Amino acid sequence: MAMQDYRITALKLGTLGVPKAAMTYMSGFGESINLPVWAAAVEGNGYKMLIDTGIRDHDKWDRELNPCWRERDESIENALGELGWSLADVDIVINSHLHYDHAENNTAFRNARFVVSRVEWEYAKNPIPSQTKLYDFAWTDESISHLNYELISVDDYDVLPGIRLIQTPGHSKGHQSVLVNTAEGLLCVAGDAACLPESFYRPSPPGGATSIEQGFASLERIRTSANLVLMNHDPNISKYQNSGFPTIPTIGSEPLPGDINSLPNRNADA
Repeated sequence: MAMQDYRITALKLGTLGVPKAAMTYMSGFGESINLPVWAAAVEGNGYKMLIDTGIRDHDKWDRELNPCWRERDESIENALGELGWSLADVDIVINSHLHYDHAENNTAFRNARFVVSRVEWEYAKNPIPSQTKLYDFAWTDESISHLNYELISVDDYDVLPGIRLIQTPGHSKGHQSVLVNTAEGLLCVAGDAACLPESFYRPSPPGGATSIEQGFASLERIRTSANLVLMNHDPNISKYQNSGFPTIPTIGSEPLPGDINSLPNRNADA
């Protein structure tokens, strides 16, 4: 089948206030940062897809885990509406992993086929203690059961021509990233295999992890698999950005300009 080009749009679904050390292994201690929560809307080949679905209950996570807030257009319904999409329009949802900030809106998509790693599906039932809270929500309900989920057990899995899953564990046991063929080049939607540009240029996988060794290997896997990257917490991209995504930084390169704390604060309209 002919290779397809897809259009990717970054949807912002809230902001998290987190310790930087949770994002960068063995650095950033004592520093707090504000990070966007991105989902990737992907369109092409006759399909509308989402890579990750973001946070739904911002108030819950604000109370129970980390500072968490959103602006008016950052609900999943309103963000999709900016593209002219409805919840019912989404054909496929790919979850990089099943942490709350990547999958809490899954059950809103009644017409979608879901694609998740089988390892992640099993791991989410009994995660390590430091990650238990991150899975404290339901990604199935009376309408969306396990039968709606395609559980992937192989590496280099083609969801569609031009959409390939690669296994990138480390942040979670069954983490996967998504390679997407675009008009500007091959782009990796990295999930949380990489969270900040310094993940690549230091390099430094996220600190909250199941395996730091796997985390380093996954960064190199992404670096050698794609030219461009959309990290799901990258503060250097813009709401509804649909082109000009960052080139994957090389090891030892200079940090990108911009202040990661420049995102709207919790006093912004919610």
